[in-house]
Amino acid sequence: MKVGVVTFHSANNYGATLQAWALQKVLKDYGVDAGVIHYHPDIIDLLYDPMGDSRGLKRQMKKFILSLRSPLSLERYNRFQSFLRQQFNLIGDFRNYEELKAANLKLDAYITGSDQVWNADHIGGFDPAYYLDFAEPEARKVSYAASVGSDYIPSKYKESMRKSLASYSGISVRESSIQKEVQELTEVPVEVVLDPTMLLVKEDYEEIKVESTIKEPYILVYMIERNQQVISLANKMSISLGIPVIYRRPTKGFVNGLPPFYTATAGEFIGLIEGAQLVITNSFHGTVFSILYERPFVSMLHSDTGSRTVDLLNSLGLQSHILYDLNDFKEYSMFKIDNPKALRSRIEALKKSSSRFLIKSLGLSDRFEPVNCPTDITKDQCYGCNACADICSFGAITMEEDREGYLYPVVDKSKCTDCGQCYKTCIRRNPKLVEYEPSYPKAYCAYNKEDKVRRDSSSGAIFPILARHVIEEKQGVVVGVRFDENMKAVSDMAETMEEAKAFSGSKYVKSDFRGMFPRIKEQLKKGRYVLYTGLPCECAGLRGYLRKDYDNLLVCELLCHSAPSPKAFDKYINYLGKENHSRVVDIKFRDKEKGWKQSDSNTVVTFENGTRKVERTAENPYYRTFVNCTMSRSCCCSCNYTYNNRVGDFTIGDLWGVKKSAPEMNDNKGINLLLVNNPKAGSLLQVLQDKMRLKQSTMKEVFIKNHQKPTKDMRQRTAFFNELDEKPIEELLEKYKKI
Repeated sequence: MKVGVVTFHSANNYGATLQAWALQKVLKDYGVDAGVIHYHPDIIDLLYDPMGDSRGLKRQMKKFILSLRSPLSLERYNRFQSFLRQQFNLIGDFRNYEELKAANLKLDAYITGSDQVWNADHIGGFDPAYYLDFAEPEARKVSYAASVGSDYIPSKYKESMRKSLASYSGISVRESSIQKEVQELTEVPVEVVLDPTMLLVKEDYEEIKVESTIKEPYILVYMIERNQQVISLANKMSISLGIPVIYRRPTKGFVNGLPPFYTATAGEFIGLIEGAQLVITNSFHGTVFSILYERPFVSMLHSDTGSRTVDLLNSLGLQSHILYDLNDFKEYSMFKIDNPKALRSRIEALKKSSSRFLIKSLGLSDRFEPVNCPTDITKDQCYGCNACADICSFGAITMEEDREGYLYPVVDKSKCTDCGQCYKTCIRRNPKLVEYEPSYPKAYCAYNKEDKVRRDSSSGAIFPILARHVIEEKQGVVVGVRFDENMKAVSDMAETMEEAKAFSGSKYVKSDFRGMFPRIKEQLKKGRYVLYTGLPCECAGLRGYLRKDYDNLLVCELLCHSAPSPKAFDKYINYLGKENHSRVVDIKFRDKEKGWKQSDSNTVVTFENGTRKVERTAENPYYRTFVNCTMSRSCCCSCNYTYNNRVGDFTIGDLWGVKKSAPEMNDNKGINLLLVNNPKAGSLLQVLQDKMRLKQSTMKEVFIKNHQKPTKDMRQRTAFFNELDEKPIEELLEKYKKI
């Protein structure tokens, strides 16, 4: 997909440059062939070009004029232009709308924004270029964080805006204050989204960041408009902390100043922010990058754009960093970011809706579309738990594979009676979480005392103890996941320990368990004891389907990192078979011959001809792509089943924080995190505890290294699945395997 962005990229200021670069970066991370349309009309260029209106003069006359003007302005202009040419994928070169319209770029989509692209004062009235009127009728048109620059739209431009916006697939603005007015001009929902710079993390800016060469501590002052209170505060802090001030342009009034950074590029500006002891600014983007780099900062607000800064800081719980009056200053510590981890979480939450808007508007994925089922949820909410399909008495719902390889419900409307059972059963609406009784949950560090059984397991081999008890003591059945003859991960039912052995070992792929819930219910009704093991969402799906508790049902949920795509796994297995000229018959991602730790374990692939492929698990491209959540089911980034939100009687998983929670048990042979969530599991543990080595712990301790929140919504995920059918899987996994 080819996408072109129209914005103020050529404006020689850090905010304009960085917001344009950030949006281009985000689009590229989505797997889009993105660029910035090099539209730079005179009304923008003449504000920054040190030649001003002398561009049409002869060369000798230009040199003479330049000799009379500030050499710093020329250096700044040239350095910004150089950054532009090096860091942007520029599309064309257009000085007016007529040139742009005649170009017939034939891109798949066009984006206008971010910045004040709809500010009539900035663009000289109504410029159709910034409303994408030049785009081909079949192309998608999107506004991303477009700004009007005020809280109202001049009436003389409203009709033109109405006509232009009618053909947009997505409309978003930067400020909530203008959302309502824009919405009145269009039937397309208008959303408020983050500035593009906030869609990235500081690691993303390593591509362009230039580290500061200033080795001594310093205070950075970034003023867009001169403000005497900013200067006064900087002087006060400089004297108090005993460190100098560096500022953007030559400005009188600083008592202890370093040379200004007037000619610095956008990358050098970021480096200066990163290295600052304190940032004092009245710039929105000065505030943004102070936040991203978690530097102590104070915002003293721009007279025109201050509300935008206030909105951002309020949304992030950083309103204490605003200084409305110098008399409100108390001490330096009030400007520090006290809880960086919590701040990053708040930013991630805000980014989700903005990313969702961009992905959906560009048609990059159907993950935000409603599922074809009366549950009334979207695809990114659907766990694929099968409960809605299995509960339907009329067989109106089937689970069908989408382009990413995941199963989603599809309803046959001719069979559907609108009975509402699927809606009531949906675990997104009723997660079926454990309601803890007093003294629960109980957390343990645990492993199986039988070394051989433990060695053959991925971690501490607690599951085989439960399975043996159910099969041999209760004459029951065990449900788990195995690989079938085609190396598909499928749910199955075992009646012997020999059959249950196939369930051991982490499969690292979303399994197919269609039809299993009715089979389990049949066994339960017969009075047989059933041990069900599965991912938390699958366990919740079973509980939702059954609608009631059974004394003869034991649910053991497996801690889940995320659910990788069966389609990607199948392509990987087929690639391994072709590469080694033999069909794959088994794969063990966590072989513990050399140890349990991720740095020691191997991935062992067994082929039909008897050969084996062995490589360190930490270097296996499939495993690494799984770990960084690039090929996860989209619901994983909004999972309900993390930390103490449990659904099983037991919860088991790898105890990655064993060095801190149970160092005396850290023998590198594998150890489980074991949660006992209710009295049923507590009673059974008393029966089985002699077969385990146990150490009681706390939730906090056992989750030190296990994630306590849903996985991050990776930008690369969209790109991965857009390329899954186009590129060889080995190339794709190599591309996205970075952790």
